[in-house]
Amino acid sequence: MELLDLTKQQRNLLLLRPFFQLELSKHSIGTESAGTAPLFKDLDTHYLVLTALDQMMEGTTIHMGCTPAELIDGLMAVASVMKPSLTAPQARRVAEAILDTLDNKANAYREFAFDFFDGPARQTRTIRFRLVSYEPDLEDVYRYRPTAEGYLVYLGMLDLAPEDAQELMEKMLDLLVKRGRFDVALEIAKRARTLSLEYRQFIRDRLTQAYRAPGSVNWTREVAGKLIDARAHVGARQAEDQRMTEAVREALQSAEDAKARQDLSKLLKTLQGASVIRANLVSDITVAPDRFLLAQRALFRARRPSGLPDLEARLLPDLLKLGSEVLAEHADHAISGLYPAKWPKVYGLNSVFGLLLERRAEAVEPDGEEGEIEPFVPPPEQFSPALISEVQAWVTRKFAEAGTCSLDALLAMAETEGLDRAMQRCLVLMLFRSYSQAETLFPSMRAEADGRFERDVAQGSNLRFSPLDGTSS
Repeated sequence: MELLDLTKQQRNLLLLRPFFQLELSKHSIGTESAGTAPLFKDLDTHYLVLTALDQMMEGTTIHMGCTPAELIDGLMAVASVMKPSLTAPQARRVAEAILDTLDNKANAYREFAFDFFDGPARQTRTIRFRLVSYEPDLEDVYRYRPTAEGYLVYLGMLDLAPEDAQELMEKMLDLLVKRGRFDVALEIAKRARTLSLEYRQFIRDRLTQAYRAPGSVNWTREVAGKLIDARAHVGARQAEDQRMTEAVREALQSAEDAKARQDLSKLLKTLQGASVIRANLVSDITVAPDRFLLAQRALFRARRPSGLPDLEARLLPDLLKLGSEVLAEHADHAISGLYPAKWPKVYGLNSVFGLLLERRAEAVEPDGEEGEIEPFVPPPEQFSPALISEVQAWVTRKFAEAGTCSLDALLAMAETEGLDRAMQRCLVLMLFRSYSQAETLFPSMRAEADGRFERDVAQGSNLRFSPLDGTSS
């Protein structure tokens, strides 16, 4: 007997099981503080869950999703409208329960796992999925966003690729506008806009991967082709949006019924909003090469010192997603990957405690003020040109009279003849400069080191100067 292949249908049903479980067990989650009535009485958990998914998808239009605080605030507001008797702490408890359900907190935030019967294979299989992901964006702010399964749940089990679903929605929308069914067309346009958000998130996820781990992405093979396809797809969709917008405007001008005009106005705003989203997607695609190059340069930038291991943001979460058997099988490789390349040598307990108690200095935040640029003022000259010429002439005369002469002897003669301290200091610096034959001020003399000297104006290596055509004594 040949059994039917109902894998996709079963998968779609199992995606909703967490919501059904929440609905069945909601009366046991909490009780009203003033009585015995359950906390979730008169609350529609399905509506709250779909509201959370919708808020996450709307958050992808500006950021990479929504923060937990944003989701909690939004769900609290909806729960308070649904049940006005809720207090603020009770509304927060409801919102947290909804978010915990989406994130599978009851199972330690692991993937949902449900068994189903695979007809063609004649055996029981397990499906694993996540409805939301909690990951950092480019600014390292952790945000919730729907996964592919989360989008599938929200879109009413329409299991199509985003671009195919958009084309289908647009053809349906065009047909409904021609038939005058504007209220239904409005709902279709909203769903098509949601599909645009999904496709944009798909592209941005690829860009984020290339930005956060540029060394693991081959731009030509993995990213460039998809960006070209996405650009062509968005261009076609924008042209279709323009055509549908013109059709809706014409219908709005000719419509006389107030209800029809109201629906057409909402439909027009929805179409314009979808066009803005696709325009943002085009912007994301355009800046992708520059972001990729910036990420490549970041590989060579010195990182901020940290006492924590430098792990990829998804490494440890991905390890935790693995089953116990798979994790145990690859445990040695996973653990060794966390070890440093070279173990530091530690000698004695004092060194151990020193390493454990070491505190890194906090990075100094750069000053936000640009400050003022002060003009460079060169330092004043120590010796005037006239003084330098006078000292050089005096030294030249002494070399001509004495032939071979040492630095300390010249200083003694300078002091005897009444040269002041400034002239003596100039004399020392001039003779030290002349030690190099390339910079000497006395090209006919050769300088050699000869012990040390100490005087009031200077001290250091003593130099003996002798004529180049003579011999040093």
